[in-house]
Amino acid sequence: MLDGLKQNFSWDDGVNRPYQALAQDVVYTDPTKLVTFLDNHDTDRYLSVIGEDFDKYKIGLTWLLTTRGIPSMYYGTEILMKNVKDPSDAEVRRDFPGGFSGDKENKFEAAGRTDKENDAFNFVKKLANYRRVTPALHSGKLTQYLPQNGTYVYFRYDAGKTVMVATNSTEKEISLDTARFSERMSGFSSARNVLTDEKLTDLKGIKLPAKTALVLELEK
Repeated sequence: MLDGLKQNFSWDDGVNRPYQALAQDVVYTDPTKLVTFLDNHDTDRYLSVIGEDFDKYKIGLTWLLTTRGIPSMYYGTEILMKNVKDPSDAEVRRDFPGGFSGDKENKFEAAGRTDKENDAFNFVKKLANYRRVTPALHSGKLTQYLPQNGTYVYFRYDAGKTVMVATNSTEKEISLDTARFSERMSGFSSARNVLTDEKLTDLKGIKLPAKTALVLELEK
C-alpha cells in the first residue's frame, strides 16, 4: 500500500517545497520507506507542470534520485513525455512510443529519440545508476539546511561516503559559501561532480550555475 507513504517533490514554489516536505519526516516512524514521486498516472505529467522547463526537469529528477525514500518514476518521464489530465486521464496514460505494432517512433532506442530526449535519458540513467551503487543515497542518513537566497543544500551520508546536493533555483550563477555546512563538510578537501566527473579542489566557495543542482561526492 502506498497510501500515506508518498511525497510529491515537484517544483511548485521552488527550493522551499522539498525542504518543507523533508521537515515533516519527524512524524514518520521510518521516512526511508516513504515513496517519493514527481508524477504518476493520476496527475499531470511533471514536464507539463513545470512548463517544459528543461532546467527545472533536471533539478526535479536530481531531487527524486538523491533524497531519502524510495523513488517512483512514471514511465516516459525519462524521455520527456508530457501532457495533462484535462480532458481525461488518457492524456497522461498514453502508450510509451515504440515496441508496439504500427508505432511510427521507437523511443526504446537512441536512434528513435531526439537529441533532447537522449539528453534527458542519459541524465536519468547516469544518476539512477549512481544511486544504485551508492548506499549513502539509498540507505544513508540525510541532513538538510534551510534554503537561503534561492539555494538549497542537503547531504546524504553513511560511514563510507558523503554526497552533497546543492541547488541554485535563481537565474544567476551563485558562489555558495559553505561555512554553514561545516558540520557535514569537515575533513573533506575536494569533491567529484557525479554528473560531469569534474574535480573540485576548493570547497570553501562552490560555484552553482543558474537553475542547476550539483551532486558532489566529497573526498578527503
